[in-house]
Amino acid sequence: MAGSDRGRFDPDFCEHRCPICTRARQGNRLAKILQAIETVITFGGCPWGRARQEKYGVKPSEPLPTEKK
Repeated sequence: MAGSDRGRFDPDFCEHRCPICTRARQGNRLAKILQAIETVITFGGCPWGRARQEKYGVKPSEPLPTEKK
């Protein structure tokens, strides 16, 4: 499947659609706890969170930095 993105982890899933990460970044206490447990169990976060960190340079638990003008 040349040219296909199948099998890659989408960093935008973590940013916009992940039920744990999006709620944790909004301040939900339970989601923050679940995210912390997940990070420990997976030794650094899920593959989508790692892809987000690689693309945006911030951890899955941190919001994207705002651009200053």
